[in-house]
Amino acid sequence: MSFCIQKGAGMEIEEFIERVTQRAMPKNALGRIKTLARELAEGASEGVWLPAFDTQRGSHSSTGRYGRWFSDYVFQRYVEARWQNDYPSLDLLLSNGYLEMQGTSSVKLVFRAFNLIEEVEAARIFISYKRSESSAFALLINRELKTAGLQPFLDMALTPGENWEDGLRQRIQQSEYLVVLLGQQTLTSQVTLKELVWAAEAGVVIIPVWHNGFVYRSGAWDNIPVKLDRLLGMTHTIRVVEENPLAYNNAILELLNRFGVTP
Repeated sequence: MSFCIQKGAGMEIEEFIERVTQRAMPKNALGRIKTLARELAEGASEGVWLPAFDTQRGSHSSTGRYGRWFSDYVFQRYVEARWQNDYPSLDLLLSNGYLEMQGTSSVKLVFRAFNLIEEVEAARIFISYKRSESSAFALLINRELKTAGLQPFLDMALTPGENWEDGLRQRIQQSEYLVVLLGQQTLTSQVTLKELVWAAEAGVVIIPVWHNGFVYRSGAWDNIPVKLDRLLGMTHTIRVVEENPLAYNNAILELLNRFGVTP
C-alpha cells in the first residue's frame, strides 16, 4: 500500500527537513516507527502536509522492502533527506495505532501520533567540554537537561577507579548526541578532540555550542583531522552571542528545543 499526500499551508519542506535531521535516528525498529509517526504528525501540525492521505494499493512490493508511500515531491524530499528512503512501512504505523483507515482508499493520523509531539524522549546526551573553560556552563546544561527528563552525562560521573578513557569512549558510543561546549581554548584539549572523533566514528549526532566569543573557522586548526574539521565547519551551531546570563539562557533554551523540549 502507498499513499499520496496533499500539501498543507504552513512551514516549507526544507525548513522542516532542517529541523528533523538535527535529531538522532533511533537504531531499534520500534523507535524508528515512533519517530516516523511523530514527524508525520509534526509535519501535519506545521502545515507541511495534511493529516489525511489518499491511499493507493498495489505499489508496495515494487519499491523494495519498505515500499513507497507517496509519489508527492514534498514527502519524497523528506524521506530522502531524513531516512535515505529506508523508512518503516505504512502497515507498521497502522498496526501500532498511529494511523487508521478511512474506508478503503484513505488513512489519517490519529491522536496517538499527535501526542508524540509533546512527549520528551529520554535521549542519551554526552556533554563534552574543557574543564578550565566551560565547567560552570557544563554543570548548568547538565542540570537543565536532567530537569527536562533527558539523560545527560558529564565526565565527573565516572565511577572512581574506572579507566577514564575507556569509560568515556563507551559512554559516547552509547549516546545519541554529543553536546560539545566550544570556547577559545577547548580544541587545544586532546581529550575533547578524542571525544569528538569517537562520536563521529560511532555516528553520534554532534551539537556544537559556541561561547566565550568562540567562532569556529574551518582549516584554522592544524591538530584537527580533516573529516572532523569538515563536520565542525558544516554542523548547525548554537551560539552564546553575548557574555551575559540572558544569552546563556537563550542558548540553553535553543538546545532544549533541539530535543523537542519547549520550557
